[in-house]
Order: sequence, then C-alpha cells, then structure tokens
Amino acid sequence: MSHLTKIVAAFVMIVLVSESAMGAPDCMPILRTLDPCIPYLVQNPGRADTPSKACCDGLTTLSTLHNIKDECECIKASVLLMPFDLPRFAALPSDCGASLQIPTISGDMDCSK
Repeated sequence: MSHLTKIVAAFVMIVLVSESAMGAPDCMPILRTLDPCIPYLVQNPGRADTPSKACCDGLTTLSTLHNIKDECECIKASVLLMPFDLPRFAALPSDCGASLQIPTISGDMDCSK
C-alpha cells in the first residue's frame, strides 16, 4: 500500500470518527470538499507541487457548506490526525486564487473567534 493511499485511508477514518462524535459539526461535507487537496497538503516526499483544479474548486465552495466555526472545528480535528504541511494549508487560498480566509491552523487553534 502506497504512502498516499495510507494517508487517504486515514482521512476517511477521520471522516467516520468525526461523524460519530456527539454534538460535533457534520464534518463529512467539509472534509470531502478538501479531499482533492490531500496530495498537495500532506507532508510527503511525493506530494504535488501545486493544488489541483479539483482542490481549488472545492476550496471556493467550502464557504457555502457550513459556518466558519464548523469548518474550523473539522479542520482542527483533521490536522491533529493527519501529517498536513500547516504553512501550505494556510497558503491554500492564495495558491488557488480564492478569497477564503483561513486562520493560522494548529491543533490548539481557538475556533470560537
């Protein structure tokens, strides 16, 4: 099994776990939207140099799915479990030419602000 396949499998597990959490936002639509970005965002020697069109298209629709707090909570949960390149994650909107504002991403970010 390739390293990227393992990462995608882990991402699917995050989605399944996040859906079962009581009182948590429904992360499935949010994480599905970001799924095409995994090859660009993960810390992997074979990762993509630029985000794909599907990644950028998903990013531009992200703001229509849920409120910012829900998106923040779902992204926060995923960065705790995935080897994301956090500076790349923060730069994703500018890399895609999108106007979406992503706060500094970390496992301890405050999503209430």
